[in-house]
Amino acid sequence: MIFQFVIHKFVSARALAALLIISAAFAPGAGRSLAQGEPTLSAQALVNAAVDQLQAAASFKLSIEQTGAPYPLALSFDGVNLLPATLTSAEAQYLSPNALHISALLQFFIPITLDIYSLGDRQWLSFPSGAPWILLPAFEDFDTNRLLAAGEGIEYVMENLQAPQLVEGDGPREDDALWQVRGRAAGEGVSGLLFGFIEPQDDVVIRAFITPEDGRFASLEITMLETAGDPETAPSVWHVRFYDYDVPPAFEAPET
Repeated sequence: MIFQFVIHKFVSARALAALLIISAAFAPGAGRSLAQGEPTLSAQALVNAAVDQLQAAASFKLSIEQTGAPYPLALSFDGVNLLPATLTSAEAQYLSPNALHISALLQFFIPITLDIYSLGDRQWLSFPSGAPWILLPAFEDFDTNRLLAAGEGIEYVMENLQAPQLVEGDGPREDDALWQVRGRAAGEGVSGLLFGFIEPQDDVVIRAFITPEDGRFASLEITMLETAGDPETAPSVWHVRFYDYDVPPAFEAPET
């Protein structure tokens, strides 16, 4: 069922291991950017620890932007497949344990904006953005819970990176001081990372940018390799930024 939010708190051996990893990473002298020297942890350990922190956060905000070749969304509404659409941008805030608010700009024949608020297994839609909230079943393939669900979303993608490695010097200027882990991932796993909005048919290249000071994700860059063969257009790239960890809600939720 859509939006059955399952966030597993790590109280097992995995949690203890993550705690030890994070403690080692941010001990005196360990919190350095690649420009100052490589971190003491492996690329895989860095992304695993960042996943644990994201899943344990009380709240965080994220922004999503798609650039390059347009990439179609996999959406249906009330059992009916929608006309082809693309996502221009979206802003969201997650509140533990089971609430999420999203404002999205979609491109159909014309651009439209909408808000979605989920609480547990209930979902409200505001269309266009700012209209009164309506409680109803919405996009069947759009499941916000998959981003953080155990065994799905960001956990699945990061645990199954192919040949993850620390890289330096090829990120955007504002990311120069961040640790960067690069790897290849199976496209089907990325669907959950982007809430089921897309269904990649080929592998993707993942670049994860991590803040040295706290080991949290700063952003992800996801390049769709299936769009890289057209010399007329740039490959389709999804940019996901994480920020404002553990801050109060910045939206007004509908009455529940």
